[in-house]
Amino acid sequence: MEETIYGKLRKEGYEKVIEEVKSNEVNRTDFENTIKLRMFSWWASWVPEYEGWLKIADGLYASECVIDAIGPEPQIYKEYRSSMKHQRDAFDMDMGPIENCVVERDTVALDYKMYMTPKVDMDKMRKGKTIVLKVTEFNKFDNIKDYDVPMVTHLKLIASGLE
Repeated sequence: MEETIYGKLRKEGYEKVIEEVKSNEVNRTDFENTIKLRMFSWWASWVPEYEGWLKIADGLYASECVIDAIGPEPQIYKEYRSSMKHQRDAFDMDMGPIENCVVERDTVALDYKMYMTPKVDMDKMRKGKTIVLKVTEFNKFDNIKDYDVPMVTHLKLIASGLE
C-alpha cells in the first residue's frame, strides 16, 4: 500500500517530538517524555489494514485496557480488537497527524482527524464518500507487570463529524 500524505505527516510529527524530548525545554518528567514518545511513535507506525494495526496496537494497549471508543459501553482491549475488525471490514481508514498534544503526569491528550470511507452504502453514508471526524483522545498510561514499557490502561475517545 502506498503511503498517504497523512502517513508522511505522522512520521514528521514523531521526528519533531524526538527532538523536543531530547531538549526537554518544557521540563517534563522522564515518564511524561516516555509516554509522549510512545504515542507519537505509535502514530508514526499506524497502518490502515487490520492485521498490521493489531501488531502495533498490541504493543500500546495493555491486555486489560479499558477503551471507551466504539459503541455506548466501554470495552476491554480484547473486545475492542473485535470491534475494530468490524470497523475495518466496513470502512477504509486513515489517520491525520496529531494536531495538538498535552501530557500531564500519566495521561496523553491529543486530537487529530480520522478519515473513514464506507466500503458499501450504509444509511446516509455513501460508498466511497469519505467522512472526516474530529477526534480527541485521552490515553492513561501505567507501568504494568509483564511489559517493559508503559502501556495504555484507559483510552477515552471522543469523535464528532466535520462538514
